[in-house]
Amino acid sequence: MQKTLKIRKFAILATLSLLVIAGCGKKPGQSGKADSKKPMTAVDSAATAAKVPFALKEGKRLFSHYCAVCHGESGDGSGQYYGLTPTPANFTDKAFMKSMSNERLFKAIMEGSASVGKSNMCPPWGKSFQSEELEFIVLYIRTLAAK
Repeated sequence: MQKTLKIRKFAILATLSLLVIAGCGKKPGQSGKADSKKPMTAVDSAATAAKVPFALKEGKRLFSHYCAVCHGESGDGSGQYYGLTPTPANFTDKAFMKSMSNERLFKAIMEGSASVGKSNMCPPWGKSFQSEELEFIVLYIRTLAAK
């Protein structure tokens, strides 16, 4: 019993030592992330593509829970709250969506629609979501105009 504990302790210490040594080999200022100027390889592209289904699924889940009440499940602006003035944005309108950049959609969700010159009815959600979640919502909203 004590022999197996000693072996486990040794294995854990050896693993930690290797992790520390591997981390110490970096040059100062090197983050360990891939160089953003490096061209994307097929492996990088496949990894990015693998994230898209999750992002869309998560974006849909968040939209359905937080946004659909006003914007409607299909994103057409006809949610449960009738008679909102002005009416919520219609994300199925291709012309409207073409006029909205991803950055502007992101800002409208994060800081509220008044931050992009729209109605003050849509509150700022920036403190409710992480940045990545906001990106998922924007990605999902983009799909609504494509249907």
